[in-house]
Amino acid sequence: MPGCADRAGGPLFECLPAASSGIDFCNELQETETENIIEYLYFYNGAGVATGDINNDGLADIYFTSNQQSNRLYLNKGNLQFEDITEKAGVAGAGNWKTGVTMADVNGDGQLDIYVCQVGQYKTFEGRNQLFINNGDLTFTEKAADYGLDFKGFSTQAAFFDYDRDGDLDMYLLNHSVHGTDIYGRATIRQRTDSLSGDRLYRNDLIAGGRFTDVTAQAGIYSSKIGYGLGIAIGDLDDNGWPDIYVSNDFHENDYLYYNNGDGTFTENITGSVGHTSTFSMGSDIADYNNDGLLDLITLDMKPEDEVILKSSVGADPYNIYRFKYEYGYHYQFPRNMLHLNRGKTGATGATFSEIGQLAGVAATDWSWSALFCDLDNDGWKDLFITNGIWRRPNDLDYLKFTSSIEIQRQATDMELANRMPEGKVTNYLYRNNGDLTFSNQSQSWGLEKTGCTTGAAYADLDRDGDLDLVVNNLNAKAEVWENKARQQPEPRHYLRLQLEQPGPNSRAIGSRVVLYAGGKQITQELYATRGFQSAVEPVLTFGLGKAQQVDSGWVRWPDGQWQRLGPIKADQLFILKKQTGTALPIRNPVEPLLREITTQSGLNFIHKENNYNDFDREKLIPHQLSALGPCLAVGDCNGDGLEDVFIGGAKGQSGALFLQKAGLAFQRLAQPALEADSNYEDVDAAWLDADGDGDLDLYVVNGGGEGIALLHRLYFNDGRGNLVKSPDALPAVMANGACVVAADIDGDGDTDIFTGARSIPGSYGLSPASYYFENAGKGRFTDKSGQVAPFLQQLGMVSDACWLPATKTLAVVGEWMPLTLISTDAKSWKKTEIANSFGWWNTVHAADIDNDGDEDLLLGNLGLNATVKASKAEPLQLYVADYDRNQSYDPILTYYKQHRQYSYYSKDELFSQLTAIKKKYTDYAPFARQTFDQLFSEKQLAESVQKRVETLQSALAVNKGNNQFELRPLPLEAQIAPLFAFASADFNGDGFVDILAGGNWYEVQPSFGRYDASKGCLLLGDGKGGWRIGPTLRLEGQVRHMAVVKTGIVVIALNDRKAQLFVK
Repeated sequence: MPGCADRAGGPLFECLPAASSGIDFCNELQETETENIIEYLYFYNGAGVATGDINNDGLADIYFTSNQQSNRLYLNKGNLQFEDITEKAGVAGAGNWKTGVTMADVNGDGQLDIYVCQVGQYKTFEGRNQLFINNGDLTFTEKAADYGLDFKGFSTQAAFFDYDRDGDLDMYLLNHSVHGTDIYGRATIRQRTDSLSGDRLYRNDLIAGGRFTDVTAQAGIYSSKIGYGLGIAIGDLDDNGWPDIYVSNDFHENDYLYYNNGDGTFTENITGSVGHTSTFSMGSDIADYNNDGLLDLITLDMKPEDEVILKSSVGADPYNIYRFKYEYGYHYQFPRNMLHLNRGKTGATGATFSEIGQLAGVAATDWSWSALFCDLDNDGWKDLFITNGIWRRPNDLDYLKFTSSIEIQRQATDMELANRMPEGKVTNYLYRNNGDLTFSNQSQSWGLEKTGCTTGAAYADLDRDGDLDLVVNNLNAKAEVWENKARQQPEPRHYLRLQLEQPGPNSRAIGSRVVLYAGGKQITQELYATRGFQSAVEPVLTFGLGKAQQVDSGWVRWPDGQWQRLGPIKADQLFILKKQTGTALPIRNPVEPLLREITTQSGLNFIHKENNYNDFDREKLIPHQLSALGPCLAVGDCNGDGLEDVFIGGAKGQSGALFLQKAGLAFQRLAQPALEADSNYEDVDAAWLDADGDGDLDLYVVNGGGEGIALLHRLYFNDGRGNLVKSPDALPAVMANGACVVAADIDGDGDTDIFTGARSIPGSYGLSPASYYFENAGKGRFTDKSGQVAPFLQQLGMVSDACWLPATKTLAVVGEWMPLTLISTDAKSWKKTEIANSFGWWNTVHAADIDNDGDEDLLLGNLGLNATVKASKAEPLQLYVADYDRNQSYDPILTYYKQHRQYSYYSKDELFSQLTAIKKKYTDYAPFARQTFDQLFSEKQLAESVQKRVETLQSALAVNKGNNQFELRPLPLEAQIAPLFAFASADFNGDGFVDILAGGNWYEVQPSFGRYDASKGCLLLGDGKGGWRIGPTLRLEGQVRHMAVVKTGIVVIALNDRKAQLFVK
């Protein structure tokens, strides 16, 4: 998809000189001993900007807030020229610390008013929020007290919207907190109201002759001291016609996601809707960025893209603190931008989201403030603009080390401390929407690569040429207007601007949803002004249409919930859309799931309960825990009634369970004393096989978990009726950390043999354990033949899974830091083949004939692309394992590439928490941060290490080309949003072709990686040629570990630390 800058015509944006635009505003800070970042932690947060037509001449005007100086109002005179009318308009503002600004028709007279937030009653700050009512003659009168909106406290921003759909605009007031000893504690603190920091919801009662009424408590809005509110976004996230609220909170408090109940109250359900959030949530925006009709959400944080800054700054919490916060009632948080993809409404309250910021390429943009979704190149896809930079970095690790000294704290002045912070000027980010869930950074090619500190931002079509211009409020530099030249490019793309009008106080129809169909796209927007950070945008909707010369059709849902059909509308115009009544509702065809859940009625009520064990206590440098990879799942007819039964394994301290299938898609648990006696094992894989040749299925179970060295496996003989008895001597007494089993007639003698893969050597992550081949010696006894037929099994790798290809008598084996490995077993001496360029973090392999050519292809589950690490053949993920500090334990050093240079993945503190012998080499953080990996260790140390690599992290289809040759093809992007651990294959939609259900997620990982929880189940509908289309979301919640399809069509899904789920067509 070519960007505008790729075509002739120059960069997409041009910064207008102040001499030309007439805008010379500057938010300049005066730092003193009484006003500085030491005294007020948000001193460098900057100020906001609002765009809107204050005199109804069709031109968007601009209002800037200044933290310490006067605010300024600029009247748009046309041709991108502006006049400062602040003084005669009477809107300079009082108070000595202003923050956010928004424009709205507060009193319903058809004129845009201006609401300015301030900080008051805090040290030297004595401001009070101000409301400038538009008099209709380019003058304003301040009337906040008259309207009941003169709040005095720690305000950040306000959002006006009609939450109760009564026809007027209500207001949510976003406030923030400051640090104190009473803000740290259990999350129940959020139930306590605070008069200065707590958010407020005000209902507009002007129509009834009143004022704005504080309804915070009765509406269910939190209003406590731990609400560090920095971002407010409004939108109908669950698509029920009522506006919802998203609040971005800094520091340890949760973000708030308030779902509108439609009765004047809200239900907060952040933990039920998103798997995790940003830690230091700042600006945000809500929009449908992937054109599926559902509103998505982005929140910003402070993760630097630059590796040196990243290693010099405070990062994710250590694992023990991360868990401590969760146990205190706070949600999972990680310090990076979060892009939440809306997956639709689930359950009684709210929608569910998949967080895919790392896959989308927008997770790390440094100290970021404002996020704006807007179609800047008019191609029909919303792009993303992010403002960036902080005057000084208070999270610099060397600065924090310096200030930790009691002597420094006692003697240094505030300004001396502040001056020790390094500068934080960086560039803003402008991402082009690629139309495939991802973005590409176009900051430089589109002309916006300029270093500074930009906080507030807004968009508007300032010159009425059909593209969106950008206005930014900079800190200690002049504000900027960036002219969008999309319409001046050769072959400009088309657009449509919509200005909505309706009777009543909410004359601009704030809260409307518009859905347009043009050029084969469905484009959805909702009309809300407050967006980004401390800012507000022009209340006019601009749609990019690409090559389409008209809108074919569309719908508008007005704020009161009424729908109105739109006919064809010619492109390239401002269209005034007036509300009409009595039109029909749109025909909405909800996507019906192909699989319906039958868990409750099935009787298979097994709940896996993972035991409490922390791998990181033993091995501090492993990227993820290996102790929570169960439960296993095995399907087979164990009682000879023709119906397949289900065994699900338990965690350590929990026995596995056997469920017999009954008629009518039902199951009944059969008590198994032998399994209950072995509850101390962790069941990670299992297989039904006729081990003793008596015609019934016996059960082989693999022990794993890595919580110490344990027996590799168990074998239970079946009495033919499903009653299991453990055999004490059928298997070799091998001690290993197991991973998987393949039961097949490997040696071709007519009985069933066993291949068992081992996952790791506990305490020595990265070293390869031995895997095993057990030959069936008859009468239910097995012999270890590994060394005789396949000596290479001793160093096969960190095996995670394997499957059997009977046509070629081949074992397909995958694992962590392993290639796709094919083991031919049709000779006395086995042969191993590694598929080129296939080294991955593989979790599973599944055989199925995907391309309908008669042979079995391989589905491979990998880490996926929604991760902080990336890998390629040229720039692989690598592991160096050695006893670097000579303390008789192995240290696995993970490396990755950033900006084409190889670095240690781990920070100084993380790395040297285990490598104590070389801790003194780097006493400060900055020198360490600048070191590439080859500068941290000597050539001799690296040469002596065990080295492993990963060349791909994409889950893939390995197409069988014959003769044990396979070609890797990545699965669709929708299957890359989380690690995949299991596949199930069947014709789910009845078209005669094999479809795939994939599941995964991985929670127990290092906080710097962040837990992988985006997968809700991915259904890939096959076309019989190796291609797919994406099927309806299955809405699996949790960590899928195994799947199986029984002959009656039931899909059984085993989940870690959760109840198993069952689905059927």
